[in-house]
Amino acid sequence: MSGPPAPPNQLSPDGKWWWDGTRWTPVAPSTALAAGSGAVTPYARSTNGLAIASLVFAIASWFVCPFVGGVLAVILGHVARGQIRRTGEAGGGLAMAGLILGYIHLVIAIVAGIIWLALVVGFFATLGTLGTASPTPSLLP
Repeated sequence: MSGPPAPPNQLSPDGKWWWDGTRWTPVAPSTALAAGSGAVTPYARSTNGLAIASLVFAIASWFVCPFVGGVLAVILGHVARGQIRRTGEAGGGLAMAGLILGYIHLVIAIVAGIIWLALVVGFFATLGTLGTASPTPSLLP
């Protein structure tokens, strides 16, 4: 931090550093002192954008873009969880919800695709047997 030293008991403008009168120290993630008031207020962590996107694609996969939305939800959910572990951002629950919904949708889509394929193959197999003439039995003299 550059510039003139802040007065004692001062919070930095970005809310991440606390001036104790002699040095800047990192603010604990759970609490931060409100600037100038001395009152303890909750520290607002930013939410990971990919976690939000994962949940949005997971929900959209059920209504708008079936298979692609599920794949994007799973990919973005895994990337978001990795970023959250590294940076300490909020949004772990959003990423997990996106992963769960995305995986459930992909499993349902794959099972529905297999059932659909079996029905189509069965239909054409049945259609192929209907067109053949069956031999007529010979009449006895």
